[in-house]
Amino acid sequence: MEIYCLQLGMLTQFDYCVSVNDGLPCRNLIGCWRERIDIMAFLNKTLTEDELRKCFSGLPKSKIERIVDIIKSLKKED
Repeated sequence: MEIYCLQLGMLTQFDYCVSVNDGLPCRNLIGCWRERIDIMAFLNKTLTEDELRKCFSGLPKSKIERIVDIIKSLKKED
């Protein structure tokens, strides 16, 4: 399944959306996918309460913070 991602500005697959955040879902997952699948049932089946809290609580990262995180992860791969 694919959907247009407003953050990325391109089509992306469901698999990416559910694992983009260090193996956890994107915090926009519910809003993006709720019209296509029963996303709450999926999340309740696949994630623990702590994982859900980690994904969907707190303030979202700014675009700059996300870019810095990507750069850091790329440096770790080298």
